[in-house]
Amino acid sequence: VVSTQSTWGLKGRSSSLPRPEPAHCSLGGVPGIVGVAAAMVKSTSLTKAELIDVLASTKMSKERNRAVKLLKQFDPIPHYEHDDEGYKAKMQPKKYDYLLGFMCWRCDKVKQSNYKVLWNTTKGCKHICHGCYSQLVEREEVAQMRTANQKAGIIPKGFGLGLTGVGDGRAV
Repeated sequence: VVSTQSTWGLKGRSSSLPRPEPAHCSLGGVPGIVGVAAAMVKSTSLTKAELIDVLASTKMSKERNRAVKLLKQFDPIPHYEHDDEGYKAKMQPKKYDYLLGFMCWRCDKVKQSNYKVLWNTTKGCKHICHGCYSQLVEREEVAQMRTANQKAGIIPKGFGLGLTGVGDGRAV
């Protein structure tokens, strides 16, 4: 019998938790979510993909909270390669009346929030957090202001202090 106190690191014993090794596999292909959810009670040796599946499929807040806690131990591998597609017109922020637990595709961090954003990229629909949404929208607004200021002559073109948009990876 495994004690839940030592397994989950309750009462401030987070250093006794074994750090799970990150899995370099896709989200799909994990058979038997029910078996994975039952294994959460006895073991912390689940892969990142299995924990993401548990987070997406579970209805019980206790399992969701444990999955969130274990997913926070993994180092994030952010996906910034589609930032050039990050326009407000391609994103749909959604506000929910209840707390959601999900993985943000862009920053690769587990989030618990009432907001979730659906982002239509060339690789399909991605779920991102409100923080990433705000960064992408702000980046778009700054690019628009930059071009307006360049047309007005406030910012010289090709000046090279990061104000001109040259070399930031985004065509204006």
